[in-house]
Amino acid sequence: MSDPIDITKHFFDVAVTFAGEYRSTVEPVVREVEKRLGTNHVFYDNTYLSQLARPSLNILLQDIYRNRSKLVVVFLGERYQEKKWCGLEFKAIQEMIMDKEIAKIMYIRLDAGKVEGVFHTDGYIDGTQFSPPRLASFICERFSLLK
Repeated sequence: MSDPIDITKHFFDVAVTFAGEYRSTVEPVVREVEKRLGTNHVFYDNTYLSQLARPSLNILLQDIYRNRSKLVVVFLGERYQEKKWCGLEFKAIQEMIMDKEIAKIMYIRLDAGKVEGVFHTDGYIDGTQFSPPRLASFICERFSLLK
């Protein structure tokens, strides 16, 4: 295990946002991306539980997604829309869209559920059609294009 980093200051290569019901699908993808990019390059909540146990977590999360992640991967699904924390994270993502930073956002759909602010003209990867290693390769490829 590597030395801990301070997530209030650290810059991440990739950050993921998803509804908790999809954790069993998302976590293997995240772990594969971590193998490829290295430890502490991916913001995934379960990796930093001790540092997320704080007041004003909303401010920290919005800063990580908006300002301190090169690529934000949004795992979309029916449940994403109804989650308070996803809504908070998506607000930062919508600001990125408004500022035309769309290259920094990647959508992966886990079901056909509607998510406000995501339209039929928005591109995405169908996460139900690919294995975790393949999804990780898509994420890493996209990240490599941002360098």
